[in-house]
Amino acid sequence: MHQQAYATAHTGAVYLDRSAAGCVLITGRDRLAVIHRLSTNAVDALAPGAGQLTVFTNHNGRIIDLVSVLAIDDDSALVVTSGGRGGEIAALLQRNRFFNDQFNVINHSDEYGQLHVYGPQAAALLEQVGGVSDLAAVAPWHHVAAMIDGCTVHIQRIWPIHGQGWRVIADIAAVEAVGEALDEAGAMLLDPAAYTVLRIEAGQPDLPELNLEYIPLETNLWDAVSFKKGCYVGQEIIARMESRGRLAKKLTGVLLSAEVATPLTLTTPDAGKDAGTLTSVAYSPDLASWVGLAYVRSAFLAAGTTLQAAAVTATVAELPLVSVEHAL
Repeated sequence: MHQQAYATAHTGAVYLDRSAAGCVLITGRDRLAVIHRLSTNAVDALAPGAGQLTVFTNHNGRIIDLVSVLAIDDDSALVVTSGGRGGEIAALLQRNRFFNDQFNVINHSDEYGQLHVYGPQAAALLEQVGGVSDLAAVAPWHHVAAMIDGCTVHIQRIWPIHGQGWRVIADIAAVEAVGEALDEAGAMLLDPAAYTVLRIEAGQPDLPELNLEYIPLETNLWDAVSFKKGCYVGQEIIARMESRGRLAKKLTGVLLSAEVATPLTLTTPDAGKDAGTLTSVAYSPDLASWVGLAYVRSAFLAAGTTLQAAAVTATVAELPLVSVEHAL
């Protein structure tokens, strides 16, 4: 891990190449309607410039992928997926076409690149290089168009790790030039290892936490679920969990006495009872400890509960593990 990049994320601005994330373009009259009926959040009325976080789930309410939807104009929208899942989400949309639906789906994951920009100075730096103003007023998951080094981009507000978080979407051929512009403005390149530490500290799920083993409410994705919209795939399971106020397990933080490989079953220290699954691990300089994200069964969720991860002690801790300033 690059220590200086980790420190700069707390005080300045850093950026990370996330071009492995998928990007699916959907056009036509029913572009938002199909996403709306297949995912957990209300996206059918998004106006150009608006965006929303939503989850595609299967019939058992389990996570296929967490995505963000960007309404680009009156005829097109972008669906930004997790890493490597663009093709899967494009196929999902295509095979759920109703007889009278009017939409077209193109997987642009290889044509669009993405940079994430984080830190207390991230908004000011993007305003400088993009020629835009008042980014701090942009609502979560909404976006604005800009020009960076002559390249057309969309700047979307996303989860922060410190300060604010932003996604910059550009043609893949322009990503290098956009990165150079960020460099010249004073941002520091954030290596993947440092990002992993920061996202675990902030309590943000990624591929290890976003899969068919888990349900959005267990992943703390309440903001990605609408309980007022109509039916969607998996709705019955998720609505039942919410109405009963009872989750079998929940994503939480853990402090570890040493490094371990993941995924790893957590157990009780006395009887060795299954207590959950450790999904992500990294070393936190801020906490001077190995830290992780884990799905822990409800009976063991109280902060301070001691569990075992193989021969390592795992102590349950509330998320975020460190303060995330200006969180969404």
